[in-house]
Amino acid sequence: MSISNLIVHEIQKHEGERKAILIARPNENPVDGQAEALSAQVTNLFNRSGMNTGRFVNPQGSEEGAQLPALLFKNFKNDTFVDFAGFTKDCAAEFLKYLEPVEEAEGGLLWFNHYELHDTHFLYIVMLKRKKGIGLGADLSLSQIEQIEMEKLHMSLRINLTAWQAGDEGRYISFRFGRAPKFESEYFTQFIGCDEPKVAAKETRKLVDLTAAFCQSEGFPSKQANEFKKVVSEHCQAKAQDREPLAIKDIASQVESRFSIEQANKFLEIADSDSFKMEKEIFVEKAALKKLTRLSGSSRALTISFDSELLAESIVFNADSGTLTIKDLPKSLLKQLQAMSN
Repeated sequence: MSISNLIVHEIQKHEGERKAILIARPNENPVDGQAEALSAQVTNLFNRSGMNTGRFVNPQGSEEGAQLPALLFKNFKNDTFVDFAGFTKDCAAEFLKYLEPVEEAEGGLLWFNHYELHDTHFLYIVMLKRKKGIGLGADLSLSQIEQIEMEKLHMSLRINLTAWQAGDEGRYISFRFGRAPKFESEYFTQFIGCDEPKVAAKETRKLVDLTAAFCQSEGFPSKQANEFKKVVSEHCQAKAQDREPLAIKDIASQVESRFSIEQANKFLEIADSDSFKMEKEIFVEKAALKKLTRLSGSSRALTISFDSELLAESIVFNADSGTLTIKDLPKSLLKQLQAMSN
């Protein structure tokens, strides 16, 4: 990662108040060892799961709505910011407009970082918070100090500037809210001006449904369908573990290697259909993958969950009567039932 520009501004606002004050740094922060270390920490926290993705409603900006895309269009030329300090000050002022009406929200430090990675330009906009800490002076005396909280990110945004400038139709915006409450995530999304932000869990659920639809369209028997779903699940788990996006074409490659190129094309056709309209790349949410390999359901008085590979083996479903027959009960459950029957 090569940092091109970096600056931090402060927005002062206390919870319960509607007045906010922008304290703008006049010049860029130096790109030194401390800045690089902080940037690395921010990147590590940002790349964790739970990512949201999207694109600008109006990539070139407009007079109405969010002004971030318009400010980018005006200031980012030929892979360079004309006036990075001025651009970020205008962005911070816009951020303040969305923050100020929310009484519950507090201010913080706005971190702007323009960097280049593999010939691709990115922009971070991150809300950092201060926290109290204990410092040790040169005379070994203890004192209370303020430091940047780096255990978690509150709100953060990363824009693939190269993709945005090229008019890419993909989701060139990634953002996350950490544990920010709903009112904060709402005003932050409005500030970004993002079109239909997608939570990773929602995209993963669509992939789960797509996989099931493909198996059904090909008439796979239960065992074959379950084996394929397990392969998809393992591939997704690996991507989630590495904190990398999953390319839908990679799943199609799995189809081709196990079945045929015709069926791989069929998978992509279903993925691109009106029923799914899958993105080319998605971030995987591990919890949402469970439905690939497990079947579950619950009511107020009953909860059932089991591996889908048990269906048609130790668990039999009768579609006509809508009943399940379960064989090979867990020993602990069997003992409880036997004790109750005595």
